[in-house]
Amino acid sequence: MAQRGRQPGRRALPVLRLLLSLLLALQVGALPAAHGALVLAGTRLIYPQAARQVRIGVLNVGTEPALMQAWIDAGDPEARPQDIQVPFVLTPPMARIDPGQSQTLGVVFTGPALPADRESVFWLNVLDIPPKPAAGAGHNYLQFAVRTRIKLLYRPMALHGNPEQAMHALRWRELCSAGRCSLRVDNPTPYAIAIVELRCRAGDQVLARDLQGTAMPFGSARWPVHSSQRIRSVSYAVINDYGALVHAREALAP
Repeated sequence: MAQRGRQPGRRALPVLRLLLSLLLALQVGALPAAHGALVLAGTRLIYPQAARQVRIGVLNVGTEPALMQAWIDAGDPEARPQDIQVPFVLTPPMARIDPGQSQTLGVVFTGPALPADRESVFWLNVLDIPPKPAAGAGHNYLQFAVRTRIKLLYRPMALHGNPEQAMHALRWRELCSAGRCSLRVDNPTPYAIAIVELRCRAGDQVLARDLQGTAMPFGSARWPVHSSQRIRSVSYAVINDYGALVHAREALAP
């Protein structure tokens, strides 16, 4: 009898857990999106080979102090800062920034030497760690740390060509195999070209939109395209050294 009395309670536990999970999901879903208070003064950072140091500002546009943690990675967004080996020193790696105040980050190249015939791509990370709420004691709350990640481009002095004109050297083509097609772009230049707002077109019809990626120096990038029609042209934008968008439209190579 005692065992029978406990069985309904055991069956009810999964239902209770499900209800609690749904309630938590609704509460989290009702929360506003997390927005960081720390804003970088640029969308990319160019490091000319001849520079002794490059700098970028970080501004706190919020109403509370923020703790900033900064580091540079070599392309793996999941790498832990303490495990990363890059040829740069970044200062300061951590700082408190009061509301309305700014902090300048300094980047110094320390070697070893990087390839002299092309740009090398790294990433600058800035983590915005907000303070605990003043009324948080004794209450449950969610706290988000927001990370901003921008490209750090090391640019050797002897590169051929002009970074502003590099986008016009891109070569676009469609590749199809076993009924699957993709769009490929080849970059014959020594510059890393960030491509956004990419659309594949068949005449005036858009087959794919909102694609993005980076065509690495002397490399390529590829995007799958799910359409039975042939791609005839592409329209896209490239982010230049100043963070502005430069738009273009190109026919595919035969």
